[in-house]
Amino acid sequence: MQKSNNKGCLWTFLVIVVTTLGFGFLKIIGLATLFACIIALTVSVIGVNKLLGKPSKTYTTTAIILCLLMVGGFQLINFLISKDWTAIETDTFNTSEKMVLGSLVENEDTISVYQSNRIWNDNYGNNYNTTLTIREQDYLQLYKHLESYTTKSTVNFWGNLYDYIDRKDTPKLDLVLAAFSEIQTTNNLNQMQFAEMVVSCIQDIPYSFVFEEDCLPPENYEYNIRKTLEQCPDCCIGGVKFGVQNSLSFLQTLKGDCDSRTVLIYSVLKHFGYDVAILNSVFYRHSILGINLPAAGDYKAYNGKRYVLWETTAKYFKAGELPASFNDVTHWNVVLTSK
Repeated sequence: MQKSNNKGCLWTFLVIVVTTLGFGFLKIIGLATLFACIIALTVSVIGVNKLLGKPSKTYTTTAIILCLLMVGGFQLINFLISKDWTAIETDTFNTSEKMVLGSLVENEDTISVYQSNRIWNDNYGNNYNTTLTIREQDYLQLYKHLESYTTKSTVNFWGNLYDYIDRKDTPKLDLVLAAFSEIQTTNNLNQMQFAEMVVSCIQDIPYSFVFEEDCLPPENYEYNIRKTLEQCPDCCIGGVKFGVQNSLSFLQTLKGDCDSRTVLIYSVLKHFGYDVAILNSVFYRHSILGINLPAAGDYKAYNGKRYVLWETTAKYFKAGELPASFNDVTHWNVVLTSK
């Protein structure tokens, strides 16, 4: 009897260990929680049964319950950690990082430029600093160009609009692109490290709402918007066509919402040869970035490719990490790809 009990305890222990390891592996490769749990538990039970034989019903039931409790505990911890970051960033602007009007000598001429000295850490603790610069003339030429945008098709309206912004603004982002390129060269960044550096730079810019209508006092909005504007009254810019800032306007004001950011990052990474995508969700009323690089976490399959999803409106989100409040990938749709 003692030998039977020992065997049952060993069976239970092995099932729990194998299930936990299997569940962790399946989550890393992006499998949904429920399927990961079922597959890991099933495989562990079958495997341990072949190794030690089938135990009594008591041990089987105990092992299954313990496995489910462990998986449930893992999900609860993950939810609580994610929940801390689901709120939109409301950091106030660092005075030293605000966009200021300065001058630059270019082709022996002195020109007026807008400059912002950025100092930030990426999501792995690496520190960077640079000056984001755009020409005043370029900004004045393009800051209202969305006012004249028209399209004959309503199919994929947002994808077409983002593509238009990319084509119009990117040629005028050459000074910004040069700044990022210098960081890459100086720090010898690989492909993933460079993408992380660019995304975290934009994540570090405090979030602002961008409305097509004028900004109103906080009490006129739903709870989440009202709460943000009460904490940061300046985190709103109104009167913007389609409610999205073109890239030069975003950099000049340092005020951008979700798609203002995804379009800028999309343009930068596209310029450097990345396979990137913009994904929108009507359900979540949000926009995120997708990048076709080997990384774990949440992803969207599209045209035979795997786009790892990236939240851009708040700091500390790595590639493949989405807040628990909008991590159901079935609600995300690819509206634009660079390749």
